[in-house]
Amino acid sequence: MKYCLCSIRPFTLILSTSLFLFSCAQPANEYAAGSMQNYQHTFTSVGYAPIALQKGESFDLQMLNAIKASKLEAYKEMAEQIYGVLLSAENNMSKSRLQEDQIKSTVKGLVRGARVLRSYHEGDVYITELELNMQTLPFLDAPQFGKNSNSVIKVENQIYY
Repeated sequence: MKYCLCSIRPFTLILSTSLFLFSCAQPANEYAAGSMQNYQHTFTSVGYAPIALQKGESFDLQMLNAIKASKLEAYKEMAEQIYGVLLSAENNMSKSRLQEDQIKSTVKGLVRGARVLRSYHEGDVYITELELNMQTLPFLDAPQFGKNSNSVIKVENQIYY
């Protein structure tokens, strides 16, 4: 029985090429575009605010301002972790001597889906701890959180005692 090498070579070439291509392909659902289902990272941040340095005519007002300031500081720190920090530096020299050295930092970003883990004070410092679990972000794909959405999300009124 004779084998024709002409028919074996194209078959072998097609088989080896298809095996190569399928071995390099990733599973379809593993890295779906825009999906963070397999992203396991959790960001945490802490914000601090000294109570005595806050504006306010009473300790209660200073405490409220410290609560707000510590929360904003925690969000700023989280944005730094997620988006990074833009640094700009300027040095002035005269007669081979450093006269002035300035470093400025800028943080820009939108942090959605973070939750407050703890909010408390120790001594004269108010502390807020935040967490952003990347697994919880798919809910942001809902229509009310869409990029083109300009509507206001209505929340039930709360009564605080």
